[in-house]
Amino acid sequence: MPLLIIVLIVVLIWMFLTFKARQRTRDCRWRENHSKDTPEGRYFICMNCGAEQFAADGMPPPICYRDAPKTSGR
Repeated sequence: MPLLIIVLIVVLIWMFLTFKARQRTRDCRWRENHSKDTPEGRYFICMNCGAEQFAADGMPPPICYRDAPKTSGR
């Protein structure tokens, strides 16, 4: 019985942490804009909120930049 309670607590903690991590980007739909790419990185635009960001690693941003200032694209 105590093992079952411990497992339940661990599962609830995992669910809470997973929910919090996904909440930051759940509405973002990042798309690459190749016309604004540079040798230093790729340019991404969120189709949902309009945020614009460069990514040096070539991967879409992991969080939402809805309230961040827009980058210049140069």
